[in-house]
Amino acid sequence: MTLAQPTASDSTHPLARHNGFGSLLKCPWQHLDARWFQLLFLASFLGLGALARDFALTGQQVLLTLTSALLTQAAWQWGLDLPGQKNWGGYLSALVSSLGLCILVRADNAWAHPLLASLAMSSKYLILSGPSVCRSHVLNPANLAAFAAWAWLPGAWLSPGQWGSDSLAALWFMALGGLVTQRVSRWDVSLSFLTTWALLLALRLCLLDYAWNPGAAMWLQQVGNGAVLLFAFFMISDPMTTPQRRSVRISYAVLVALGAFVWQYLLFRPHGLIVVLFVASWLVPLCNRLWPQTRFAWQAPADKKT
Repeated sequence: MTLAQPTASDSTHPLARHNGFGSLLKCPWQHLDARWFQLLFLASFLGLGALARDFALTGQQVLLTLTSALLTQAAWQWGLDLPGQKNWGGYLSALVSSLGLCILVRADNAWAHPLLASLAMSSKYLILSGPSVCRSHVLNPANLAAFAAWAWLPGAWLSPGQWGSDSLAALWFMALGGLVTQRVSRWDVSLSFLTTWALLLALRLCLLDYAWNPGAAMWLQQVGNGAVLLFAFFMISDPMTTPQRRSVRISYAVLVALGAFVWQYLLFRPHGLIVVLFVASWLVPLCNRLWPQTRFAWQAPADKKT
């Protein structure tokens, strides 16, 4: 959404009395594709977390992942002769997904990451559903790659805890994540999920009769760790794979938080956020059919790139 600017004749508008103020509102970054901010967000995660603290991820794996994602994206764009095959928008998505994959997945070999990257990018063109007004790919590519690494791929596993409980890093991630979700108009999903998740974890600690110390510290670590922030600001807030109507996607975020809590803390199974989002994603096309709304677009129609 863009702010309406006062005209020269609109002398009654309070902004008209401040010469040059309107131009300040037209910051260059306002017109940047939101995926540039996602790249900054994820590169921060990768640099401050995985590469700095987790020596199980190698530079070779990162390079192979990025290369595989870009080549797969190019193959689909050119192979399907898409109208926007020469545009860079699809390659931004490939970079975003491959960085998310590198952050979450670890492997004891060099081939798992590029294979997962190819699978993730191909799913955007092979698994589509929904009404024509908001037809899109069903699965978040990074979520699919993470689920596949955990459930199907030998020699691969998920490593979501390498950021520790660094409060400064958490604040930086939250600030960047808030900017990203605001840019793609999905802050409501992130906020609904984080609020529900935080309340459920607090209720659990209270029912287990934890004292304030160490209960409060445990709660802060569980709510503010890198894996949860990555999930809230990048994965569940993906504008292409969440319900398009606001009230429905808020309910969706709450239900995902509830399901992940049950999976992880009542059934005592690992990676509740990844697993439940993978399952819930298959319901999004049905939600969009029952409550249709025009699909989110990365660019305005005037300069839209496929």
